[in-house]
Amino acid sequence: MVVVAAAIVAYRLRFDTWLPTAGYRVVIGTTLLYAVICFSAFPLYRSWRGRGLLRECMVLGLAWTGVFALFAVHALIVQMGQYVSRAWLGTWYVGGFAALVLSRTLLRNCLNMLRSTGLDVQRVVVIGLRTPVFKLQKYLLRNSWVGLQIVGYFQSRYDMVPSAASSRLPCLGISAPEELERYLQENTVEQVWISMPLGDRDRIKSLLQVLDRFPITVKLVPDLFDFGLLNQQGEQIGNVPVINLRQGGVDRDNYFVVAKALQDKLVAVAALLVLWPLLLAIAIGVKLSSPGPVFFRQKRHGLGGREFHMLKFRSMYVHQEGQVEVKQATRGDARITRFGAFLRRTSLDELPQIFNVLGGSMSIVGPRPHAAQHNSHYEKLINHYMQRHYVKPGITGWAQVNGFRGETPELRTMKKRVQYDLDYIRRWSLWLDCKIIVLTAFRVLGQKTAY
Repeated sequence: MVVVAAAIVAYRLRFDTWLPTAGYRVVIGTTLLYAVICFSAFPLYRSWRGRGLLRECMVLGLAWTGVFALFAVHALIVQMGQYVSRAWLGTWYVGGFAALVLSRTLLRNCLNMLRSTGLDVQRVVVIGLRTPVFKLQKYLLRNSWVGLQIVGYFQSRYDMVPSAASSRLPCLGISAPEELERYLQENTVEQVWISMPLGDRDRIKSLLQVLDRFPITVKLVPDLFDFGLLNQQGEQIGNVPVINLRQGGVDRDNYFVVAKALQDKLVAVAALLVLWPLLLAIAIGVKLSSPGPVFFRQKRHGLGGREFHMLKFRSMYVHQEGQVEVKQATRGDARITRFGAFLRRTSLDELPQIFNVLGGSMSIVGPRPHAAQHNSHYEKLINHYMQRHYVKPGITGWAQVNGFRGETPELRTMKKRVQYDLDYIRRWSLWLDCKIIVLTAFRVLGQKTAY
């Protein structure tokens, strides 16, 4: 309904009438069919209980763009394009997306208001009181709009000492099958979460046998926090359930690779069109500052740990890099030219990496690629260091806008930088990328920690 309404409003704005002609009705019908296909392919018709609005809007935007991309191909094949107003299509695209976002936002707000008053709230019983349950309880208490309420727990021999937040949970008894069955018969419960070690298979199976008699949702809440998780997620391959313990954004979300690639290419092309005079001026300055090539090419590890050659404007005198020694640039480094010092201080030496982005080996935003020697050195000293390579390296990153850029003379500084890199991979969104790009202009350019 929203899609059709947006099309009619756009038609009214373009042609000053509410009734589309037969040809435009065919276009609306065709696009509506593609909307059903795209909205089904993207996870828009699943329950978004407990998921963020911004994330839903990004998926919606990609699906809506896919609708018009499919229609564009269709129009090209049947030669329909010359009979359809592009102004109308553009108005429909923009207005339709705004209407879809508005409708979902209003629906969410209505549901959130109902859930905050206790309506449409699913009651949850937990079996076992361990670290994941504490985290879930804390989250649900802060976010009543999720619509889930843990009403109590059944004790198990693996329980931890309740914290202040979780002490509000009433104990409903011990995790004996007969006690669980009695409680479910006397109370209304929509979900049961089992938080017990997978090694206790016999106890879990006995509980599941009881739960077979009740048509309620059953979830397993494993304690995996000490496994070095990164974007953990459950899925099914064939008929086998699988838990992904570590994965990058490309594997985590089916829209990640599309959104990230589009963002990279658009920003890189726009930057190249705007900055080409500056690139030319810097190239001339590098050539005049000292003998040698304009660009410095160095092997770095990218996505999946694969090697690529990263480009920079040369900022040092030509020298032979040692094969074993790990040596970063330092304050007053004699290898750096005067013009090179200016480039490094202002981060202008990084601009040629726009070509890396266009070539697909880098992104605009991502963990900064370290020299291959540095990777070999630090992967032995810092836990989960190589997880940085689950995504493409970036020209700028979350660590850089938080002050971790340039020389890292202490191991703890590099550890902090890696923590920010992994945090970026976990939290990735288009909004976060835009935020980092803006912050780069204000915080990184001219930062004094780069030599």
